[in-house]
Amino acid sequence: MDNLLRFFDEHQPRRIRVIENTLKDRRTVSTLFWAKQYGLLKWTGAYRSLEREEFDYSIKRLVKDNLIRLDSTGQALLTTSGVLKQEELADEEYQPHFFDWYWLANTRRIEQRLLLGVQVVSELTYHNRYYAPLTNEYHEQQVVKHWLLNWRGNIVKELFKELGLFGNSLESVDERLVNYFFYSLIGHQITGKNELQLCRQLPISKGQLPIIKQDALLAIAAFANSYQGTLSRLLGELLAPSPLSNSGNQTLLLYQRGYSITQIAKRRRIKENTVREHLLEVAIIYPEAIDWERLLPAPIRHQLTKQYQGPVDKWKFNPATVPGGAVAFYYFRLFQLYQERSSK
Repeated sequence: MDNLLRFFDEHQPRRIRVIENTLKDRRTVSTLFWAKQYGLLKWTGAYRSLEREEFDYSIKRLVKDNLIRLDSTGQALLTTSGVLKQEELADEEYQPHFFDWYWLANTRRIEQRLLLGVQVVSELTYHNRYYAPLTNEYHEQQVVKHWLLNWRGNIVKELFKELGLFGNSLESVDERLVNYFFYSLIGHQITGKNELQLCRQLPISKGQLPIIKQDALLAIAAFANSYQGTLSRLLGELLAPSPLSNSGNQTLLLYQRGYSITQIAKRRRIKENTVREHLLEVAIIYPEAIDWERLLPAPIRHQLTKQYQGPVDKWKFNPATVPGGAVAFYYFRLFQLYQERSSK
């Protein structure tokens, strides 16, 4: 990875595994919490195919080049040279526009289904039945086939109309984004451009390609989510209804109906600690959906206020000062999120 430097800071020590897990979309409550503290939540899943070996090599190279320094706990800070380099690269780096939709879809699956769908419709336009489909995955082929055969109307005309609307909506955002999207499509006698061609024609560095790709796929997912038509029918089942995991969303719905943690655990046949993890997930990425007065009662808040002040990412958990016994850390983390929310 050539652009890891953008994820570090000169004042805030950052855990390198949190950054790695965020980029790969390895969701845990801990990763979500620290990604939020680092301002990196929107980068969740931006590099799903990132390999540990590649990531660690990039970190070692940044250390060797004196751009970051690591402490004994695996946390990193930008050096003075790193700050200057980060500022130098800022003007060259592609700045994503649709990453706030990071939760909407697994872009890998969006890409696979979208490209196959466009390919099939393009070949249909030329009445060509003899071509190699982009993907050999049986399920995706069947979904696209069903979409094609069950669409009532002129699917060719309507799909290309929607793609035109989508392209027009991107032109005012970033011309490179719309160009990347359409250069990547595959159709009748069109193979799509390779990485070298994309870098030359956009123009953009190779290290920025995964970012603009993620941005383009999140953009088309957001379009399909808001515009009812051929694309929404094709991609709809891949779009998430909320930023939460499916299990987390089920827990939230029960909690909003007044069920206690114990009652939710019994009803869903899961552990109470799993319910608490779901509620922490809500508090991190969907805080407006929950009743904080109920989640973190005033007596607990008042007690913790006496013990913890200042930036929440500097707090150290001390079980002796936090109520809750075996679940004290749950209240500690909730209070961090509550204070962070209250200070905005």
